[in-house]
Amino acid sequence: MDKKKKLILGLFILVTCGFLFSAYSATRAVLIRSANYRSQFQMYDIGVMLNENGTPLAWRSYDVDTGDWYVNADAELLGAIDTIQYAKTYKEELSVTNSGQIDEYVRVSIYRYWVDAKGNKVTELEPDMVKLNFTDSDNWILDETYSTDERTVLYYALPLKGSESGISETSDNFLDSFILDGDIKTYVIQTETEEDADGYTVVTNTYKYDGTVFCLDVEVDAIQTHNAEDAAMSAWGRQIRLEDETTGRISLVQEGE
Repeated sequence: MDKKKKLILGLFILVTCGFLFSAYSATRAVLIRSANYRSQFQMYDIGVMLNENGTPLAWRSYDVDTGDWYVNADAELLGAIDTIQYAKTYKEELSVTNSGQIDEYVRVSIYRYWVDAKGNKVTELEPDMVKLNFTDSDNWILDETYSTDERTVLYYALPLKGSESGISETSDNFLDSFILDGDIKTYVIQTETEEDADGYTVVTNTYKYDGTVFCLDVEVDAIQTHNAEDAAMSAWGRQIRLEDETTGRISLVQEGE
């Protein structure tokens, strides 16, 4: 494995926690990484931080004075929630801060899915039973091409300034709350079996989501603003366009454009 690949693997942070409600529980992961695009700058110039409800949650940052990486791997996403109720809105405001040296563009990918008691993904269960309420900020761009029922991909249209500019800039919130759909209680599988001895028909109701775990994962990564179009293609495999040189605002290039 070459040096670049070792550095990329070293930039992953996994944050997990869980809470229980009836037969349901939840785990969350936060993945913080820097892009693998190298040109004029080194990877250590880039840093990102995920904020939850106004408080730094997880980050990967480089200190140029000490030469050390600072990683917060003990955070707990949704850690303030002990129990959860169906159809209740829970505050979950998420944003991103540039915790690095240079200006950067950021991307977030939010995953929602279900797993069984052994941790295996249950693909036949509906991801949208976990309702995510995204903000209406014009600065977050939804990538419809790469988003699915399970994954939502967002790009921040404006560059976030780094500490070399005298400020560690923070994005608008991209998420403000979530709800566990109350209709989940109506998903019942009914089976009938006939007993040989007495001839009675036994009807068994099994809740479709019983014993499963819903998961929310958030992945954050960034690229430098220098040669951003090349950097986005190299690191993200996504073509972007610089719309405004003054503000640095970008847009996504759609297929066929």
